[in-house]
Amino acid sequence: MATAKWATPGTRSSDLSGSVLNVASFTNGTESGTMTYDNSTAKDLYGTVTIKLASLTPTAGASVTLRVQYNDGTDAPTAKFGGDLYTSLVENTTGAKTVMFNMVRLYPYSMLFSVINNTGTTIPSTGNNFYVRPWNEDVS
Repeated sequence: MATAKWATPGTRSSDLSGSVLNVASFTNGTESGTMTYDNSTAKDLYGTVTIKLASLTPTAGASVTLRVQYNDGTDAPTAKFGGDLYTSLVENTTGAKTVMFNMVRLYPYSMLFSVINNTGTTIPSTGNNFYVRPWNEDVS
């Protein structure tokens, strides 16, 4: 009988943030532009998404939400509505923050990621990073 277990994780992507997370106007309550992660060849099932934020002082109850939308190869959403949403609390102490989202469902398309800032403050305009590390299941 076959046994399902985790396969060895893939290599972490390059930093996808570019100018999307590093903008002067990423204020509380706003959503970033989109970052593209192409999973159309690898077709990985899951990923760990890591967002590294430069030094900030979040308010109590602060959080960051990750939105995942897919592009089916021909069409992409025209607005940032729907998609899969993942939310993580952010510690309300001053300093750089690392926010991680585990078990993010990856689709067999080129996907669009965006970040919703609910930290209670403006995210710094430099020093922010965004990575995806894919992984799968192994049945043998």
